[in-house]
Amino acid sequence: MRNSWFDLSAADCGVAKVALMTRFALFPAVVLLAATAAAASAQTAKKQLTPDTYDSWRTISGATLSPDGRWTAYTLAPVVGDGELVVRATSGNAEYRTPRGWTGRPINSVTVDSPFVAPPPVFSGDSRYAAVLAYAPQADFDAARRRKARPADMPKSRLKLVRLSDGNVTTIERVRGFRLPRESTRWVVYQLEPDSGAAPAGNDSTRRSGAPRREYGSLLVVRDLESGAESRIADVSSYAVDDSAKWLAYAVTSHTPANEGVFLRALGSEQRTPVLSGEANYKQLAFDRAGAQLAFVSDKGEYPKDKARFSLYYATVKAPNAVAIPATLDGLTPSDRGSVSFSRTGSAIVFGVAPAPMDTIPADSLADKAVFDLWHWKDPRLQPQQLREIARDRNRSWTSVYTVATKSALRLANDSMPNVTLSEDAKTAVAVTNVPYAIEAMWGDGGSDVVLIDVASGKRTRIATKLSFGASLSPSAKYVTWFDNGRWHSYSVGTGKVVDLTGALAGVRFDDEEWDSPSTAAPYGLGGWTRDDKSVLAYAHFDVWELDPAGVRPPRVVTDSLGVRTHTEFRVVDLDPEQRFFEPNEPLILRAFDTKSKAAGFYRDRLDGAAAAPVRIVMADVGYGNPQKARKAAQLLITRSTVADFPNLWTGASFDQLTRISDANPQQSQYSWPTVDLVEWVSGDGVPLQGLLYKPEGFDASRKYPMVVYYYERLSDGLHQYHAPTGRNVVNPSVYTSLGYLVFFPDIVYTPGWPGPSALKAIVPGVQSLLARGFVEPKAIGIAGQSWGGYQSAYLITATNMFAAAVPNAPVANMTSAYGGIRWESGLARPFQYEKTQSRIGGSLWEYPVRFIENSPLFHLDRVTTPVLFMHNDGDGAVPWYQGIELFVGLRRLGKEVYMVNYNGDGHNPRKRANQKDIDMRMQQFFATKLKGAPPPDWMVRGIPALEKGRDQIAPKATATSSPIPESQRP
Repeated sequence: MRNSWFDLSAADCGVAKVALMTRFALFPAVVLLAATAAAASAQTAKKQLTPDTYDSWRTISGATLSPDGRWTAYTLAPVVGDGELVVRATSGNAEYRTPRGWTGRPINSVTVDSPFVAPPPVFSGDSRYAAVLAYAPQADFDAARRRKARPADMPKSRLKLVRLSDGNVTTIERVRGFRLPRESTRWVVYQLEPDSGAAPAGNDSTRRSGAPRREYGSLLVVRDLESGAESRIADVSSYAVDDSAKWLAYAVTSHTPANEGVFLRALGSEQRTPVLSGEANYKQLAFDRAGAQLAFVSDKGEYPKDKARFSLYYATVKAPNAVAIPATLDGLTPSDRGSVSFSRTGSAIVFGVAPAPMDTIPADSLADKAVFDLWHWKDPRLQPQQLREIARDRNRSWTSVYTVATKSALRLANDSMPNVTLSEDAKTAVAVTNVPYAIEAMWGDGGSDVVLIDVASGKRTRIATKLSFGASLSPSAKYVTWFDNGRWHSYSVGTGKVVDLTGALAGVRFDDEEWDSPSTAAPYGLGGWTRDDKSVLAYAHFDVWELDPAGVRPPRVVTDSLGVRTHTEFRVVDLDPEQRFFEPNEPLILRAFDTKSKAAGFYRDRLDGAAAAPVRIVMADVGYGNPQKARKAAQLLITRSTVADFPNLWTGASFDQLTRISDANPQQSQYSWPTVDLVEWVSGDGVPLQGLLYKPEGFDASRKYPMVVYYYERLSDGLHQYHAPTGRNVVNPSVYTSLGYLVFFPDIVYTPGWPGPSALKAIVPGVQSLLARGFVEPKAIGIAGQSWGGYQSAYLITATNMFAAAVPNAPVANMTSAYGGIRWESGLARPFQYEKTQSRIGGSLWEYPVRFIENSPLFHLDRVTTPVLFMHNDGDGAVPWYQGIELFVGLRRLGKEVYMVNYNGDGHNPRKRANQKDIDMRMQQFFATKLKGAPPPDWMVRGIPALEKGRDQIAPKATATSSPIPESQRP
């Protein structure tokens, strides 16, 4: 086996020994001299993209249209720094801008999971005002951090109200949050932060025994948008405003128990009506959609010893005297965790029930005791997963429903059916549960049962078992649909009849035709329903089909098979999320994507009348974002992009009549920017493939360029994706082409059981097809990948010496040890990944030991001649970093050139901004050294001893071996 690239036994894969094609010729390893880099740097007079440019590149977020479609508002912010609110007219040139403060907040700690996301702006119902929460400038936050300010003394947010008639901005300081109701034409309600010098929250000892901690309120303000007049309410702990902006409900929790309670008042009136009074906590206030009913939970009343018990309360606006609802269900009581809401029709209250909070064991009581986890072979969830989910388990509440008309309550969810969907009229519920198959899910054999619940009687009927893709309830709750055995099925809630909706369509597949994992192919999905659940729209690969859920009318292809004929994928566009169905007599808008050329656009079709091909509105060589439509006007807002065009905002009355109304990054014209070609070749298995070749501005086909190859699975659909310059653990084509490289993104298709050889047989021929064109320097090709791409990079260098440098970040090196590992971020065991999903082995370690070994780079590291740099962090929650250690130790033992970077405590993809930029810098330096002949940086020459840890980031040493890289090659 060791004498050929790969050798499979007949018993293992059903074929005789297979050697890869001899046209995968091996290139001798070389160190490219600096002379070849000169060609890459002589592009244009434009500037290169360098790390100091990354943070200033701006993004557009939270873009929204006013109800009348005459305005759009969005946040324009740099990656790091202060942003601004932009309010722009959709016709003409009127535009208002106001600072929004520190909205570009980088993650500066490895313990933070997600970046700060500023909430989007909102418009008043009459489109006369825009409102947004703004923040202090970054400089104020930095100053507070330097003086180690307490959380209460950190800079506070502020409310900004923009009058659209003239752009006047009203700023209100120290605002915690606000509500501008959906139909409000006059009122905005906001809550202020407590004064930093205010007395601390009250003395809990004044509360009755067993009551939960007091949650005292702060000042609530009702403001007239036009006049500026304000009404102030003290000590408000929670509040709700109905969609029509007629009613305000609020809870008062103060140091004076006699003043406490829930109150109702009409907006614009100072008169308040008590809904429930008394010393208590009041939470989760909610109106129904009509603004006629109110519900909340409270702990008012008697308390068991050492426990607090909440009750659900109900009132109407006409009779605002809250009544406690007797809702002790299976020994559980309404919970202050979760949320209270009304069903869409307002006929029922949806709430959570839970047992009294469980006591925790004080840590100091275990000081002289054994502390351990017991892993039991029948546990549905392994101990690591239980520990990761312990906060969720401790605070879980079970969905329940109270039907107003019958005054009856029913607990819908429980520990065996934790997830439930309730119909809009609250008469029917569907539970989809994977609990019965939790153990099998460890190796990818899980599934879900579907249970129908009749809310009136409480009857539960199991209607499907062990489905791979769950089930859904139709909008009018007449049917439950699911996908199984390659077919769509429906279940009639009224009759109990199950119908196979697509089995009779010979030759039409509704599951993914390109699925290349050893698991059940996923469906393309459903596009929505027509009124009264008359029909459901289902996707095949290219076309949209209309199915009769009753099984009476035959299926029909809505798009008249135009998708199949033109290799164009059609998908339904929902421009009105509030509309629960599509009207057959109204135009049906379709998103279109040409899978061959990657052009995109929109078509128009209808569901009534005879089948006819959809009518094209627009198709273009661009990438479109998700469109939105104004609520009360025929005005559209969408982004469109190319590799060279940032996804700016475009607006118009039709998709073919759009005008650009933003210019987020005008500075881009100063920098070298790539072009991109869609390239095609044939894999080693004879499969036609596509990929993306990014070329530097001013590309000259008569010269030879260094090239970096980056991949994951399939990336060619991103032909028109814009890549803002950024520093991270991936190859950014905008940055690397600016530095003089070609960048190649090849697609990969897989043979289940052989992911490593599949990558080899896809990538190497793709590279060779570019070499044949004559503009790639064959001795200056590098490869890089992250995670799954990192694994494939590690495998490739064991099978070919074509590449002069490799960066296999966060890779799996040894599938035999990775198979039995844990994904520590989720606590899940890893076998499912190898047996059924991305790693594609197709079975267990004991079924296919040869596959595990042959696909593992570790066992073939003696073949490696390529220098390697990679990142693997000790806080990686997806691929345990011991995989990186195995790769590093193996290469070191064999005397191979290898460097491993570990960002302490950071995750699979670095979260901390400084770490992101650091790995970007080191990757660029590594490739410059190996592919351009630049002098190696000091860390590659002498390493970074532990005693000097961090010094290279504060005061880098200037040594003869770390002489400056020429400016044309500088990362």
